[in-house]
Amino acid sequence: MNINIMETLAIALNERGAKTAVKLGLPVEIGKPGFILDQYWNSGKTLVLIMALPIAVRLLSKRELSKEIDPIVIAVDESGKFIIPVLGGHKGANRFADELASRGNGTAVVTTSSDIAGIAAIDGLSGFVARGDVAAVIETMLEGNHPVVEYAIPWPGPIHLSSGTGPAKVIISDSTTALESQAAPTVQLIPPSLVVGIGCSSNASVDDVSELIRSVFLENRLEVRAIAKLATIDIRAGHPAITGQKMPVEYFSSRELSQIAVPNPSQKVKSHVGTASVAEAAAIAASGSTDLIVTKARNKVATVAVARRRAKGHLKLVGLGPGEAMMRTPEAVEAVVSSEIVIGYRPYIQQCHELLSPHQLIIRSPIGEENQRAQIAVEHAMQGRVVALVCSGDPEIFAMATISFEVLEALCDEKKICDPQKYLDVSVIPGVTAGLGAGALLGAPLGHDHAYLSLSDLITPWGTIEKRIQAFGEADIAIVIYNPQSKTRTWQLPKALEILSNYRPRTTPVAVVKNVGRHGELKQIYTLETFDPATVDMTSLVIVGSSTTRRFGDYIFTPRGYTI
Repeated sequence: MNINIMETLAIALNERGAKTAVKLGLPVEIGKPGFILDQYWNSGKTLVLIMALPIAVRLLSKRELSKEIDPIVIAVDESGKFIIPVLGGHKGANRFADELASRGNGTAVVTTSSDIAGIAAIDGLSGFVARGDVAAVIETMLEGNHPVVEYAIPWPGPIHLSSGTGPAKVIISDSTTALESQAAPTVQLIPPSLVVGIGCSSNASVDDVSELIRSVFLENRLEVRAIAKLATIDIRAGHPAITGQKMPVEYFSSRELSQIAVPNPSQKVKSHVGTASVAEAAAIAASGSTDLIVTKARNKVATVAVARRRAKGHLKLVGLGPGEAMMRTPEAVEAVVSSEIVIGYRPYIQQCHELLSPHQLIIRSPIGEENQRAQIAVEHAMQGRVVALVCSGDPEIFAMATISFEVLEALCDEKKICDPQKYLDVSVIPGVTAGLGAGALLGAPLGHDHAYLSLSDLITPWGTIEKRIQAFGEADIAIVIYNPQSKTRTWQLPKALEILSNYRPRTTPVAVVKNVGRHGELKQIYTLETFDPATVDMTSLVIVGSSTTRRFGDYIFTPRGYTI
């Protein structure tokens, strides 16, 4: 489970606790904690109690607790020094505690046995719902015994769960009968493997559809928790009977549905909506399968059919921002913690280390292996895995997004795959760029038109780079220079500044920012005339102002032309 900040609430006893909540980036309420807890206990929110642990324990002891339905609860002392998961450790509390600790320079105090032992908790595996004798299976794993892993359906198992000799067993299945007649301690892992196609009349209610789904799943011994999404015709988009199921929905046009062969077509349906099948055709279309595991069932106002989908991969190209955790977006955090595999250049893996868990396969890559990194990420995602390929800054800015699309395109050409979206989704998760971080530290040098330029000629020929520098100089825009200098590339930066000097005054501000967003962050402001390239290394960004960029104390800014 992944935690959204907007679905989190901190409860504080006083202003000191409230300040800690703000420091951690959490919405907060101050007041009588028992009263606030009553209000939000069943809200689905993650609750962060900013108070001494004994106070939190006393508040919780007054409630009827159940591991299956308890909210996630984390206790944090008023200074933010210690962050303690209290309830829902394997639902995401442990990893969220790590994230909060990183934000506030505190310490996460995680006490669950599987985390201490460094093994994947069987009830906390991303992409699966666990049921059965979880405690007994974890206990055998803590004793060093790998469970037997049984695949009742074709679905990739958890990345770190290799099959052993038992005595415990793990069954990957979407059936309600998976745990029947099991002698040894057994856990069923339920994947999101089923797609439910739905057809309904305009007068159908939420209950009409939900009761039909329940009865179909009960009769066919299928797990409702295995439903990945619903599918229906686009004329039912927004219909309460569909949206009221509170599940993802994929919509298809009547033309798309009419092209799918189904076992039970209906001319009556075709005369009304332009396709002879809605439920069956939608289930097949959304699942990527060619047949159904449950053919059309009906009541007076609805029809339902079920298909089993192939595991669809997800490649997430994640920008971590330039450095510290506070400069990461919540979307980037969610993308990393919800992935089975995290791949990146070694320093970038370290940059997000507190988000990682024993559930995940971590692949660290040396510098210079961008192509191989993208290849590995794409191949895993094509096999149905959820993969985060992490980089600093933003993945589109001199990072991994472009090469990943190039690798995917080449792989699809090689395998003659016309529609890669049948096999994987690709998400680009934006991040704060080092250029934006440096600009903010300096003031507002990028307040008007500006350009990003890399001086690395390892891939782009210097002749091309030089033409761009001349064009930017003639355009008179501020420039953020990435990869300005290294031990072996020392002449390009002086040459770039020489070219720019032909287009703007020698008094134009030039700034160097080292270690943007990281320990040792440093800014230095010069002019084109006084700038010394020897102060620059590969941890540096150089920002060259336009002819209108001005210095104001320790800041520089580029006016947009407002009348003051």
